[in-house]
Amino acid sequence: MTYEMVKRLGESIPAGLPNSLRDHGLLVSTATGLYGWGAELEAVYSGLANALSAEVTGAEPIVLHFPPVLPRAVFEKSEYVSSFPHLFGAVHAFRGDEGAHESLERAVTKGEDWGGHTRLTDFVLAPAVCYSVYPLFGGTVLDRGRAVDASGFCFRHEPSTEPGRLVSFRLREFVRIGSPADASTWFEEWNERSSAFVRRLGLKVRVEAASDPFFGTSGQVMAENQREEGMKAEVVVPIGDHPVAVASINLHRDHFGRIFDIQAADGEPAHSACVGFGLERLAFALVDAHGPRTSQWPDEVRESLWGGGPGAPGRGLSGPS
Repeated sequence: MTYEMVKRLGESIPAGLPNSLRDHGLLVSTATGLYGWGAELEAVYSGLANALSAEVTGAEPIVLHFPPVLPRAVFEKSEYVSSFPHLFGAVHAFRGDEGAHESLERAVTKGEDWGGHTRLTDFVLAPAVCYSVYPLFGGTVLDRGRAVDASGFCFRHEPSTEPGRLVSFRLREFVRIGSPADASTWFEEWNERSSAFVRRLGLKVRVEAASDPFFGTSGQVMAENQREEGMKAEVVVPIGDHPVAVASINLHRDHFGRIFDIQAADGEPAHSACVGFGLERLAFALVDAHGPRTSQWPDEVRESLWGGGPGAPGRGLSGPS
């Protein structure tokens, strides 16, 4: 594929993304906030996954990979809809007879709203990976803290042209469930380690107190409380002219332990904390900082991602830098 061909593939990419992503065919826009990607960017995702695995090895976590959907029963129990009704997406499917099929097909053909011709299924798109983790410990008493290294695709209904704000994205989460001390220690430790990890990738980093995007007027109060109590922090890096959170560190206290009936060794609801890394956001920031040719990235960054072994990519796409 010639440079001119791959450049055309990037012409539909929003102007807010850096030229290093737009002009080299690394991304293909399929809709607002939804992209395809090529082998070069996939190599970066793989390198990030390997580097993150090395970061958490000492905790001896349970390693789990999850699909992009949750059982609806888990979603309903999670209380997610109470705080973020504007972000979730449910899976609907057609369940009608031949007559209903004709009505559905007619509505689709005419470009009408055909949602009423489908019904809610038993599945919801996963808004975060850790929502698949907590039910696994439901109804148990933990004799000690547990660490889980979880990865998967997620969905949040916030289409945007902002760099890194995607409707579908990969999330890598390190989750700790146990006593209050287990959770708070994990939270404090990853406040330091997550920013150090991102700095080793050659990115300009700042750590900020943060809050989740709670819905409505009452959500504003919840966000203020979360920020004041220091229960969430974000590692922020630049992508073009935009500051973007590439990692989020969260202290849940006993929220999920209470919801999913997970008990600590003392019989009280277990506490939890997690750190999540957005692979697309990290990859976009890396390309913006170091350019589209991974062979020209700083040696220390290549070493962090690929260890200089046979899995390390060679030259990126040819064409103007």
